Amino acid sequence: MELKMSQQYKTTDIVLAAFLRLNHCNMTNIEKVGQKGTFVFGVVPEELLQVYDLGQGSVEPVAFNNMVKQLTTAVRRMD
Repeated sequence: MELKMSQQYKTTDIVLAAFLRLNHCNMTNIEKVGQKGTFVFGVVPEELLQVYDLGQGSVEPVAFNNMVKQLTTAVRRMD
């Protein structure tokens, strides 16, 4: 099976962004339009996105909650 990778991946889904961060994907930027942030990642394995989409991914709950708070704060600070 060939491992497919996206060279750049963008999402406005903060839950997905937290999941990717906790799975060691490198976030390269946050683009803010209005009150909403778009999270930009470098290389993201497509298999990881598929695991997320199928609801099969898991992360440590406290770390996940903290990551969502951290991302929310990062978007709010961008003015």
